Amino acid sequence: MKHLFPILLYVMLLFSGVLHCYAQSNVVLLKKWGEFGNQPGQLKFPTMLAIDQASNVYVVDQHNHRIQKFDAAGNFITMWGTQGNQPGQFNYPYGIAIDSKGNVYISDMNNNRIQKFSSNGTYITSVGTYGTQDGQLKYPYGIAVDELDNVYVIDAFNYRIQKFTSNLKFLSKWGSQESIGVKLYMPHEIALAKDGSVLLADRQNHRISVFTNEGKLIRRFGNYGEGVDAKDDEFSEPHGIAISDNGDIFITDRYNFRIHRFDAANVAQTQWRTSGVLDDSKHFPLGIAIAKNGSIYVVDHYAHCIQQYKP
Repeated sequence: MKHLFPILLYVMLLFSGVLHCYAQSNVVLLKKWGEFGNQPGQLKFPTMLAIDQASNVYVVDQHNHRIQKFDAAGNFITMWGTQGNQPGQFNYPYGIAIDSKGNVYISDMNNNRIQKFSSNGTYITSVGTYGTQDGQLKYPYGIAVDELDNVYVIDAFNYRIQKFTSNLKFLSKWGSQESIGVKLYMPHEIALAKDGSVLLADRQNHRISVFTNEGKLIRRFGNYGEGVDAKDDEFSEPHGIAISDNGDIFITDRYNFRIHRFDAANVAQTQWRTSGVLDDSKHFPLGIAIAKNGSIYVVDHYAHCIQQYKP
């Protein structure tokens, strides 16, 4: 019995620390949906997601080689895609973006192309073959659409960004080490701020890089840090990026199992864990998107689910 009180004290302190961490984040988990499988509403290693003007949620269901569409509450609406290389088929898709008209753009990673669909999954057009020339791609990852519906694509293994029109006609490219002074190392996701700047999750450099829309490097923020002692401005393989209407930046920190929130000046504000707080689970948060009502949706890659948070 003489050892019981120290043990109880330790447990109380542990839980008080965890509760304090969650209280600081001011974020509530409203709902989560999805489980491993290939039926409608089930997922296999989902990656990124996007939200349309009606708050519908589109999810890249990567290992099922398809896109699923849900309403804001997670109710299944429709899906499209099978594995293959024909129009409308996918081979491990990764990124997703939606334009002002509701058209959906998908980076079809292992087919080295971008495909464009209507909001119900009707195939429209595509661009890309494997290569280094303009309009060619080597494993495209993240994708984003600006206010003019121009499409920005992370051309990962060409270490560059390519820009296309809404009809997927090539416009420009940038990102080489010679042009920006640093080497992008496996950038994964991309987001566009209201001021026109472009944010990249520079994954293997464990930081976020900020550019003009013409590819001039403005600044970089973040450093490597992993584990329970990782600071608010440290990452271990950042992936997803989402920017709120007031300019706050939300970043998924994959191997720290958490979400960061930075203000528009790139100053760390808060963070919260999506899993792995009291156990050894390694559920990886990847994609992130913000709805008009402020709800934050996160893709958990290894838990095969979508989490919905409310600040």
